[in-house]
Amino acid sequence: MENFINPKQVYADLRSDFMFKRAFSQKNIMIPFLNAVLKTDTIIDIDYRNVEQWGLSPEDRKVFYDVYCHTIDGNDFIVEMQKREQKYYRDRCIFYSSFPIQRQFLDAKSDFLLQFEDKSEKPPFIWDYRLHPVYVISILDFVMQHEPSWPQDRFHSYYRLQEETYHEKYSDILNYIFIELPRFNKVAEDIGDDIDRWMYLFKNMSKLQSVPKNFEKTWMSDLFDTAKIANFAPKERQKYLEDQKMLYDYQNCIDFAVEQAVEKAVEKAAKENLEKGKAEGLAEGKAEIAINMLKNHVPIEQVSLYTGMSESEINKLLAR
Repeated sequence: MENFINPKQVYADLRSDFMFKRAFSQKNIMIPFLNAVLKTDTIIDIDYRNVEQWGLSPEDRKVFYDVYCHTIDGNDFIVEMQKREQKYYRDRCIFYSSFPIQRQFLDAKSDFLLQFEDKSEKPPFIWDYRLHPVYVISILDFVMQHEPSWPQDRFHSYYRLQEETYHEKYSDILNYIFIELPRFNKVAEDIGDDIDRWMYLFKNMSKLQSVPKNFEKTWMSDLFDTAKIANFAPKERQKYLEDQKMLYDYQNCIDFAVEQAVEKAVEKAAKENLEKGKAEGLAEGKAEIAINMLKNHVPIEQVSLYTGMSESEINKLLAR
């Protein structure tokens, strides 16, 4: 299993399940991340909560988060790393946000009953429905689907409830923030603010041999120390290796399935075009498959690999 880590690799991949939870279970790393994502400096302390949710039914208690934390002013944060796209991923995020809401009700009821713990008669619990904001922050290793006008390099999106025509805010209780890593392509020299630094590290941490310039802030030093593979205990190193192996195995299965599907589709399209008397049938067949892959947000390098087209040819398709 040692082969799953490059012997020259200094830092663990921040996107792996083990490393993600190792880093963001630390306040000194999580707090700067939350402030960067929300573009604020108001979060100064958090409490971690059990990632296994206490819902209103036994089925609810099967819901797990990557990291779940709570601020002193009552705000809840669910932070997760999502490697693969799901058909109803946005709906899943809404579903997950419902559990902290339920928890706020249960906490309010528990606090109310504590006031009358030593009394034989307790007044009925009446809730005023006051809620505190819930934030679902998802770091995505894939590209979400947006409106056609969505800028290709816009990697940060923030959704709230508001009125459709005049955009009047309905509520700030439900907040959904998505960070799309494939849309971030800045090099170290072009890094601007802290959110840029976080995105750069998510994508490049495992490739770095040392701390880059302009990455010397305290939270960054803590993060690099946490991610340094040489600092892992034997059991931690084993867990990280297992995560990497599972990721590689899964990716290989996906790549093989895509490759087979593309080959069949290219052959079918080429045959259909040739039967119509088009000499350029094969090229058109590949172009058709490439366009379909691009519509499904397959990275250009993978489109090139599976179709045999050059990246410049693929970019010409994008410009159509």
